Amino acid sequence: MKKNFIFKFLISFVFIFQNPTLGEGTIKFVSLSPALTEIMYAIGAEDMLQGVSNSCTYPKEAQNKEKIGDSYFINDEKIIKIKPDYILALDSSEFALNKFKRVGITPICFKYPNIESIHENIIAVGKLTGKEENAIKVVEESERKIAKIRVEKPKKILYLVQSTPMITVGKNSFITDLIKKSGNISITAEVNSYYPTINVEYALKQAPDIIVLSNFTEYKSLEKFFPNTKVVVVPDNINDIINRPGPRIYEAVKFFAEL
Repeated sequence: MKKNFIFKFLISFVFIFQNPTLGEGTIKFVSLSPALTEIMYAIGAEDMLQGVSNSCTYPKEAQNKEKIGDSYFINDEKIIKIKPDYILALDSSEFALNKFKRVGITPICFKYPNIESIHENIIAVGKLTGKEENAIKVVEESERKIAKIRVEKPKKILYLVQSTPMITVGKNSFITDLIKKSGNISITAEVNSYYPTINVEYALKQAPDIIVLSNFTEYKSLEKFFPNTKVVVVPDNINDIINRPGPRIYEAVKFFAEL
C-alpha cells in the first residue's frame, strides 16, 4: 500500500470518527474538479454533493448542481453560503483553498500522478462519504478492464496538449501513465515535468509513430514537420476522459491502445 494512500486513509479515519453521521446524507461536499464530481456520482454519493465547478459536465445530472466557479475563479461567497463540510479538489487548487479552513470548511486536495493514484483517490472518496464498498467495486472494474487491454506492437506516441508552442506530457503527468498502460510508449515519458514545452527538433529526433492532439489545439502547423507521421485528433467524447483523472480512465487507456 502506497504512502499517499495510507495518508488519505488516516485522514478519512479521523473524519469518520469525528462525524458519526457520515454516509447518512448529512455531510455536505462541493467539488472543484470534474474528475472528483464523476467519482462522487460513480460511487453513489451524489446526494452529498451540494455544489460543483463550471466544468463539471458529466454525468449530465451534475450540471443541475449549484455552480461554485472553477480552479481559476473560486466563488467564495457561494461556497460559504452552502457551507459544506469538505471541498474536493485536485492538488493544483490547494493553496487557494486553505482560506476556507478559517470558516470551518475543510479542503481535501488529491494528487494523481498515475492510474494507481487515481484508483486510490476513488477509494479515499469512498471512505469519506461512507461509500467505500461502492468505491472498491468501481476500482476493481476499472482494473479489470485495463488488465485486458493489449497491443501487439507498441507505438511511439507524442501526445500534445497544444501544438504552438508544443506542450506535451512528462513523467509527472498521469497521461504518460495512460499511454504506458495502453502498451504504447510516450516519447516524452522521461522528461521531468508535468507539461513540458518541447521544440520540433526534439520531437523529430524521437521519431514518433503517432502524434495525438488534444482537440483544444490545431494540427496544420505540424504537417510540414511530420509529413509521414500519423496525426490523430482526440474526439470530443474522449478528450474530457483523457484529461480527467476519474472513474472512466480505463476508456482513455483503451483509446491509446486502439491507435
